[in-house]
Amino acid sequence: MTMPAIRTRFFLAAAAFASLLVLSVAAQEEQGSVCVASRADDPWWKVPPPAATDTQGFKVKIDKRPAAAWPAKHSLSLDDLSLADRHLLVAVDGSGKPVESVWFRFSDYKSKRLCMTYDGYQGMQLQDATRHTPWCRCK
Repeated sequence: MTMPAIRTRFFLAAAAFASLLVLSVAAQEEQGSVCVASRADDPWWKVPPPAATDTQGFKVKIDKRPAAAWPAKHSLSLDDLSLADRHLLVAVDGSGKPVESVWFRFSDYKSKRLCMTYDGYQGMQLQDATRHTPWCRCK
């Protein structure tokens, strides 16, 4: 094999690798997340301790994923959500029955990081996670 042919093959292999790397990074960036505020950090729960962290068996569920225990003291991050799909976010009570749910798309918000709070009075609140939502402490 001649030197120009080796260089050409090396260049093509490097270009293919770079293309795969770019596609991989682009695919990783196409994910969103919902940060569920804990009872302790949620500004809508005006309950003194120790009841402030009592989740009463509530769980949170998104799409067809298994329900996760409602966070008592630290926010819960629901990651790897497609930015293109419509998602169903559900608050589930201690007996496993849905209490409230909301359909949403990330395209309805400015950010791919959302903040979710819930209480029995104001219901489910979903908004962009910004510096104005310090109760959503997901990283």
